[in-house]
Amino acid sequence: MDRLFLLIKPDVAAHEPQVVYRLGQAGFKLFNRRRTILTNEQASEFFNDWAQDPDFGELISYVTSGPVVALALQRHDGFAELRKVVGNGDEEDTESLRRKYAPDELRNGFHISETPESVERDLRLFFPDTPVHPPPTSDDAKMTLETTVYPTLLQGLTQLCKEKPANPTAWLGTWLLDNNPNKPRVEEPAPIPTA
Repeated sequence: MDRLFLLIKPDVAAHEPQVVYRLGQAGFKLFNRRRTILTNEQASEFFNDWAQDPDFGELISYVTSGPVVALALQRHDGFAELRKVVGNGDEEDTESLRRKYAPDELRNGFHISETPESVERDLRLFFPDTPVHPPPTSDDAKMTLETTVYPTLLQGLTQLCKEKPANPTAWLGTWLLDNNPNKPRVEEPAPIPTA
């Protein structure tokens, strides 16, 4: 499962619902979205790789001219499919988002982060409070279930069968909260006797 980053530039930001719908049709899962107006400093940091380009100043003016929409996406084979859906605006590229919304090569409507490293960088920039770590693989999830969840749940269900409470669901919920292996145990010191 690839994590992806797509920036919708100002001239296309008004079409955000249509773009998100098209991405959903193509199998992309949206896990975060942010609409913002970039400052010159933020735009220069984001597009730093193009700083030597002769059109860099025009690019910065363009992306700071209105709101942009940052989209954090997921999909299997995501990088290739996102490039296909967004497209490059060529004449034969009739179904792509760029062909539909982008007026020219500079105002191309979208920015795609092309590598996992650039995705992480861009996610940190636009979503600083969102964990950037990739989702666990199925093997990781299975290992967590087998080593942590199942043993704790088995202990709780065994205790439930021994005690046979009147409301088993509420009892099990309370037991799980009280016996959560990830919950720190704090023991209060014994009171000091006063003389």
